[in-house]
Amino acid sequence: MIVTGKQLLAKAKEGGYAVPALNVDNLESVLGVLRAVEETGKSVIIQTIPRTLAYGGTGTYIAMIRALYKGGADICVHLDHGGDEEICKKCIQKGYTSVMIDGSALPYEENVKLTSRVAANAHNSGVSVEGELGTIGGKEETSGKVSYTDPYEARDFAQSTKVDSLAVGVGTAHGVYKGTPHIAVERIEEIASLTPVPLVLHGASGLSDEVVRACIRAGICKINFATQLRQAFTAGLRRALAEDEKVFDPKAYMPQAIEEVKNAAIGIIKLCYGE
Repeated sequence: MIVTGKQLLAKAKEGGYAVPALNVDNLESVLGVLRAVEETGKSVIIQTIPRTLAYGGTGTYIAMIRALYKGGADICVHLDHGGDEEICKKCIQKGYTSVMIDGSALPYEENVKLTSRVAANAHNSGVSVEGELGTIGGKEETSGKVSYTDPYEARDFAQSTKVDSLAVGVGTAHGVYKGTPHIAVERIEEIASLTPVPLVLHGASGLSDEVVRACIRAGICKINFATQLRQAFTAGLRRALAEDEKVFDPKAYMPQAIEEVKNAAIGIIKLCYGE
């Protein structure tokens, strides 16, 4: 079934694993991720960012997922890094089962107000909500300013906003890491000890397996991967085109890209589930 993020993350929190949240950008990445779900039998969250929706249409990706999903393991369809109330409302109307509202760049009280409004609206539609406190590096919205999440603020934020999950700033960044990232695992443990809602780690592409496992043990229940899947797609595409310079039919060269996405997703799934 296609379920809410709240449903998947409650099981993860109880089971001591993390649900992989995999960003998709096109038909081929959707196919790759869904094939990984079929092969592993494990639940994932399939998500899109606003720039992807602007590129392909707000209703396009949810329609593809619903059309291609064959059942088996439960999945969730999630809006990643929604920047305002409007994009969250549009995704809810189109059938997303989870949305993120990212007010992390706002002053604390404004973030609380914005996230609370989105959470109330989403919950009325049976949709779960992820908020963010502290910032994740590598986003245009943060303008290079990164702040760690305060554990006590996280507790109060979760209580005030009624979010179903909370993304925390602990040293990760979006995109490709330029050096060795230093993740504040102890900060995750502090936040998890005070905050009852499942915690989310953004910017996991490029982290070592050891660090990812440590974050899960510390209390992370959802981990976002985007860059790793885009790199896999591009590598498969480049290889297919290099093997046959005369090929011109996308149906002939895209299967390698799909296979690379699937294999990358399977690796991520096994890592997050501790296999």
